[in-house]
Amino acid sequence: AWVEYGTMEADVAEALKTLQLNQTEWLDLSDMYFVLLGAGSAMGPLRFLLSLGANVIAVARPTAFKSIFQLAKSSPGKLIFPVKAGADWQRLLEEGDLEGLAQLSGCDLMTQTPEIATWVGSVAPGRQLTIGNYTYLDASLYVQITVACDCI
Repeated sequence: AWVEYGTMEADVAEALKTLQLNQTEWLDLSDMYFVLLGAGSAMGPLRFLLSLGANVIAVARPTAFKSIFQLAKSSPGKLIFPVKAGADWQRLLEEGDLEGLAQLSGCDLMTQTPEIATWVGSVAPGRQLTIGNYTYLDASLYVQITVACDCI
């Protein structure tokens, strides 16, 4: 109906039909790695990527990780995230203590930019990374966070 009304071109409709017929194969992102700077952002693709089985390298503030963990827990995706050096995160994960794990997780893009860049470069050696910036802050802080993300 959208093609008939002129809302969409015929080739777009055909492409969508082809996608629908091949969605099981084409929408399996289990071999793809995505770095989400500002992973907890409401506008970001975290939920969508995890639902398609993607490997998500989540860079976010510590306060965002409780909800990030809840999304990952009920998805086929894999979540990779930073934790404080020396933290016993494996024990918390084994115990299912996601709140405790959230307190040990996360980082600050504004103050830890070089460390985050080094960490991101080390977590999936040999893999192609797709990096997206989903951060937002008001006024001049937006410029600063964008520059920090560009450096990564």
